[in-house]
Amino acid sequence: MTLLAVEGAQRRFAGREVVAGVSLAIAKGETVALMGPSGCGKTSLLQMIGLLDRPDGGTIQLGTLDAWAQSQAIRAELRLTSIGFVFQHSNLIPYLSARDNVALPAWRAGGARAPALARADELLERVGVGGRRDGRASELSIGEAQRVAVARALINRPRLVLADEPTGSLDAESTEAVLALLLANDGPAVLVVTHDPEVAARAGRTLHMRDGKLTS
Repeated sequence: MTLLAVEGAQRRFAGREVVAGVSLAIAKGETVALMGPSGCGKTSLLQMIGLLDRPDGGTIQLGTLDAWAQSQAIRAELRLTSIGFVFQHSNLIPYLSARDNVALPAWRAGGARAPALARADELLERVGVGGRRDGRASELSIGEAQRVAVARALINRPRLVLADEPTGSLDAESTEAVLALLLANDGPAVLVVTHDPEVAARAGRTLHMRDGKLTS
């Protein structure tokens, strides 16, 4: 069953085509790695799929929905409940605790504080930072913050996780904990941008991008 279908996605900046007619499909529960040199359009593609940046052309279908044809409110709901995004630099709210950063999307989706905090505690333990749950995000190391960001992306049990270099700032032990959680057999579909061939080897399939186009 196809979960994500991208057809002819295009994005231009300052007259330059950064994403040049990319098409791809990801099945429910599938893990796909996206590799390519810096500046080839990987992050721009991820942001369009994640409904953060509107394409200049093409379509992005999530399940049965043409996502960019929906209202702003529906897109916001999809981002909250169906898509988890791990940014390259964590993007945590600095004055909130690690626990609150992870729980916040679940509060918004479900409106109940206690279940959101319990789920956040579980995920923080699984990525190895349970002991730092009460520390402010601004006090976390780069590696700790990235693990918190992975937990936040998973809090609402999304159908699709988009991860932009999620292990780039992690040591080997932390990388293993994050990948085990992201790439669980019963987990969401995952599209992970990475430069690390060992991370790509853990995915079920690897795509390569160059000059705004998929080459494989």
